[in-house]
Amino acid sequence: MVVSGFNVPLVTFIIILSLKLARIPKAIRFYIAVPLIIIYCLMTGASTPVVRATIMAIVFMFAYLIKREPDIYNSCALATIFILLINPRQLFDIGFQLSFVSVISIVYLYPKLRSFLSPSVLKIKYIRFLVEGCLVSFSAWLGTMAFIVYYFRIVSPVTVLANMFIVPLASLITLCGFSLILMEFICPCLVPSFAYSSEFIVAILLNINAFLIKLPGAYFYLSKA
Repeated sequence: MVVSGFNVPLVTFIIILSLKLARIPKAIRFYIAVPLIIIYCLMTGASTPVVRATIMAIVFMFAYLIKREPDIYNSCALATIFILLINPRQLFDIGFQLSFVSVISIVYLYPKLRSFLSPSVLKIKYIRFLVEGCLVSFSAWLGTMAFIVYYFRIVSPVTVLANMFIVPLASLITLCGFSLILMEFICPCLVPSFAYSSEFIVAILLNINAFLIKLPGAYFYLSKA
């Protein structure tokens, strides 16, 4: 849920940064980036989280282009309307519900939790980063917990901890994948190195996931009423 939606802004950032380094004007960058992001969305199967993130990324880029402050709630609403116009049945799809609820939960709950706990007072940057990352993960977990319990009859507190490792590793996998593609054109002899790196990071991610689900109290099922 988190990774599939997160990949789109990461890919968008890579595309925009590459175009910026190539000294392409801001307006032209927008018109080049949008088709590339849409192509990426279609190539990955155009699942609900990816479509949602794609629309939101385009809205944010357009707001930046016209020098307006983007509103994430309006972006979510626009993405919702677009998806439901194409297929109204998506409203009852679990993936659709979890995708939007997780984003809204992070946007709404994270600032409140951050204000209440004030992790900014921590002097060690690494610890402050971990605490804030945990709050983001906790916000998503808290917002989606009722849906998970309703559909799957399971509560998984380990999700908060798991996201601290899985999201960064998934980001590295995406970066390695893009680097692998670029190296194919720039320096093919380096392609195996990036391929092995991607395989290694995937193995680490899977092993961490396997370890976390074995922790005591990582998850438990609820009996049906």
